[in-house]
Amino acid sequence: MVADEVLGLGVAELGRRLRRRELTSLALTEAHLSRIERVAPKLNCFITVTGELAREQARRADAEAASGRWRGPLHGIPYAVKDVFDTKGVRTTFGARPYARRVPEADATAVARARAAGAVLLGKLSMVELAGALGVTWASASLNGACRTPWDITRWAGGSSSGAASAVAAGLAAFTLGTETVGSLLCPAAFCGVTALRPTYGLLSRHGVMPFAFTFDKVGPMARSAADCALVAGALAGLDPLDPSSIAPGRALTPAHAALAGLRAAVLDVPTEFPVHPSVPVFYDEAIGVLRAAGLRVERAALPELPWQSAATVILGAEAYVAFEGLIQSGRTRELSDPLHQSPHGAAVYRSDALATDYVKAQAVRRVMQAEMARFFERFDVIVAPNSPILPPLVDDPLPQAGGGVMRFAGNLLGLPAAAVPMGFVEPERLPLSLEIAGPPLGDGRVLAVAELFQERTRWHLRRPVV
Repeated sequence: MVADEVLGLGVAELGRRLRRRELTSLALTEAHLSRIERVAPKLNCFITVTGELAREQARRADAEAASGRWRGPLHGIPYAVKDVFDTKGVRTTFGARPYARRVPEADATAVARARAAGAVLLGKLSMVELAGALGVTWASASLNGACRTPWDITRWAGGSSSGAASAVAAGLAAFTLGTETVGSLLCPAAFCGVTALRPTYGLLSRHGVMPFAFTFDKVGPMARSAADCALVAGALAGLDPLDPSSIAPGRALTPAHAALAGLRAAVLDVPTEFPVHPSVPVFYDEAIGVLRAAGLRVERAALPELPWQSAATVILGAEAYVAFEGLIQSGRTRELSDPLHQSPHGAAVYRSDALATDYVKAQAVRRVMQAEMARFFERFDVIVAPNSPILPPLVDDPLPQAGGGVMRFAGNLLGLPAAAVPMGFVEPERLPLSLEIAGPPLGDGRVLAVAELFQERTRWHLRRPVV
């Protein structure tokens, strides 16, 4: 019998135990399924559990291991995916009532590559309906209601990859796959106290993943450490002929630990445009101190003063309207859970006013921003900032607009890689706070190396909630 403590281990350690035959994938999978049955209903983090499929994949992984075939670091490791990833023969709902009975005929590329790597699919995870593409004001705006952080089940797990973060934090999956368009990986990672990687745009294929905004959407892993996120991303990254936006990783995910000494880190200020929890500056200063002591050259800096949010909002609005035009024009947005969509016109009022001229101008501004940030990264190697500098909101309260962190619009508008890592806990609530480490395009390895360096010198990511 596999103890719950083992389910709190990371991908790398579980892999070592599987290779040493101290564990079997089937025993590990059964333990996860048992814990999901006990714990997931309290958190509302799973939409669909694929028990029989998981057992079948685990038996195959064990048989291959017994015959000497080892597929890599994900071999036999149980995982789960946000319910935007197509799964052959398993419903994929986008977290929304209009798609509640949708059953794909093929796997998303990320799911197919995870299967080819020997990973074991436990199920599909809760999310904000349509990933918040048409707006969201309440945590309950989901096919199965509000997903909760395991640190306090009266509070929201974050959006839109709510279940992906909650499941990892609660020991229900060794890693998960989520997506980010404007904060949907980093925000729930902060609220649930886990580690997440938002890769460079195009590094992980989006084929078979619900489109929200095609020039923003990114696939990324959540796990218990930056090292585990690196293993997952390395196994799944690569060109995909089915995704024209996909790119070859090259050296993007190559570990960069040897080059960390003297790395130049731009340290952004704690935001002042919205209320920030008073513990954030304290833990943020301590985190900066950890990086400085580790040999990084830290310098206070500010992003170029450009209309990040305005440009992002115009582009997002137009692309989301295109992605869901059929749903909007049919009036079926009234079936969505959020009251925002209950007007006679549904989401049409919210998105249809995006003009083509505004979209073209915003894209032109985006190119200026790319040039400005290229110059910024000539001075700095990474950017450090507070990630989602607020506490998880109560599930019955309207959602705040500050959940994505300082770099939310700039990072996603330019497709920059970023990692979220726990940097402290607020007492007495025992709620997590998070640090963001971002880098230039294809600087994923450098970002992950800094995140690993931070986690080697702190223990925040090792804390486990009691559900």
